[in-house]
Amino acid sequence: MRAVITSVGVSLFQNYSSDKPGVINSYYKRIENKRNQDWNKLKDSIQFIREEVYRWAKGKEDVSAEIKSITQLLKEEKTLLHVCLLASDTVTSRLAAEIIKDLFDEQKDIEVSFNENQDVISGLQVEDHTEFCRTGAHNFITRVIRIINDKGVNTIFNISSGYKSIVPFMTIMANAYDCEIVYIFEESNCLIRIPKVPIQIDFSIFRQFYHQIVMLEVGIENYNKTKGEFFQEFSKLEEKGLVEITGAYAQLSPIGIIFYERYKAQIFVFYCTDDVYKTIKSQPNISRIINEKFRNQKERQNQSKREPKGLHLVYDDGDNGNRIYYFLEQDVIYIYKTFENEEAARKYIQVKFDKEKIKRESTKREWGLSHV
Repeated sequence: MRAVITSVGVSLFQNYSSDKPGVINSYYKRIENKRNQDWNKLKDSIQFIREEVYRWAKGKEDVSAEIKSITQLLKEEKTLLHVCLLASDTVTSRLAAEIIKDLFDEQKDIEVSFNENQDVISGLQVEDHTEFCRTGAHNFITRVIRIINDKGVNTIFNISSGYKSIVPFMTIMANAYDCEIVYIFEESNCLIRIPKVPIQIDFSIFRQFYHQIVMLEVGIENYNKTKGEFFQEFSKLEEKGLVEITGAYAQLSPIGIIFYERYKAQIFVFYCTDDVYKTIKSQPNISRIINEKFRNQKERQNQSKREPKGLHLVYDDGDNGNRIYYFLEQDVIYIYKTFENEEAARKYIQVKFDKEKIKRESTKREWGLSHV
């Protein structure tokens, strides 16, 4: 099986209107240029269009760029395809994705996933450039990376449809994650394949300017002020194309997100003292937990794992003795105590700790898969 990431445009409706002019025009005008948040208000128009377009498209291969390219890819791959549809933050793109999923659900060799709660990309639209930069492009890249991490590097990027503004980001992601790119050539049935071209990423910039990159990942409201404090560092990051500036606000650029996520997939950064680091490396269970769970932000934020105990914030691995005592300072993680023994961990709950001393004595650690 191969996963295929496909962004969804509106060629399905354009092709329908060319073939059957006037039938859905009045209904389509009601939903055109409407954001996904208006979906429930437009259900009557949506349902009419869905039924009409579905009947017209059923059994055909050339009704949209998405269907045409995926059908051709299936013929060439001769294996089960798992197609992940990604829609823009519009009613039309979401509706197209739902119809395409319904059409493909009848085929045996194609599995199509589309969940409106995670696959309609918030902020991904072309009316508001600031919103596109601040949220849309970032949310799109984050979602694609999650799919790659879930499905593996054997994923195919299908760039035949959707907004042209995201094609450069998909191309860079495909290269960064060693994935193949395909697209259907204009009006033909010829599927163009761009083979994997793995690129070497220089991670030294992320090591050298880690604090500034973490700040950009969170977002900096008054960038000019902050840049004044770290002028050389942010100037270098701007030079590398890693900073996206919109007004007074700055954040990691889409390219910055792609490469930083690649960096984080290989290296987990935290701070601790030499003694704590030595202890961690002698604890196989803690080392495993850091690699498999703790390094993942969502896992750390899981309320069942992230527990305040006494004076401390503790990562509790569950029904065992494994505990990681840590705190966050400006989004940097400091680990100051680890246990593989539940009784010892329990005794430490009321022990006071000196946060400032821990910060002074801690050193940045780059924890990679080689530590497993």
